[in-house]
Amino acid sequence: MCLFGTLAATAQVDSTAVLTVDEPVKAITVGKNISKKEYNLNYAHHSFSAALPLATVGLAMIPIDQYVREGVMTNMPNFKTSVDDYMQYVPWAAHLTMGLCGVEGVSKSRYQVLVADAFAAVMMAATVNGLKYTINRTRPNGANASFPSGHTATAFAGATLLAHEYGHRSIWIPIAGYSLATATGVMRVLNNRHYVSDVIVGAAVGILTAELAYWVTDAIFKDWKIFKLHKGHYDVIKNY
Repeated sequence: MCLFGTLAATAQVDSTAVLTVDEPVKAITVGKNISKKEYNLNYAHHSFSAALPLATVGLAMIPIDQYVREGVMTNMPNFKTSVDDYMQYVPWAAHLTMGLCGVEGVSKSRYQVLVADAFAAVMMAATVNGLKYTINRTRPNGANASFPSGHTATAFAGATLLAHEYGHRSIWIPIAGYSLATATGVMRVLNNRHYVSDVIVGAAVGILTAELAYWVTDAIFKDWKIFKLHKGHYDVIKNY
């Protein structure tokens, strides 16, 4: 079910209305009006609810990274694949392809979606590269710039964009996106390119930057909504 945010702000419910026999019955969910301050607080909570715990877990894994790596090398010494180099972009490709094919998302326009994608890509790349070359952690294979995993951040940013835009259509869309992103991170570890902590923090960076990208485009397009509180339920700013 698709529900436009403007309906939530303008619809008046008449408790005395009676449907005739010939009148089709439609289920309508009306979102509640909230203030701009409430929106920002709720969005901040929503944005950090997944990213912050992931980052915390990733940092906590640093002391045991070497043990995990030794276990991987002992049990899967010959694992080698380049699939992760391409899989990181699959959620992004799915997100863009669905829009080009006319699948209706939650944003006002296709242009708004592309702006969100651009903001997410720029913020994710800036954060990942800033951390990589500031910390300059040595990779398991001896190369430089290990922390955090850029492949994993890219994959999770794409999965988050996909879930935000089309997750209301089917639960399998975000499941597929995040499954591919997780597989990308796992392969980075199995390929001896990253430690587990690199991958987990990379996932947190990807999720958070995609969340922030949607927050920014909401502000630009005045298309205020709280994502995924309820299926097909959008809250809107009153008196904005």
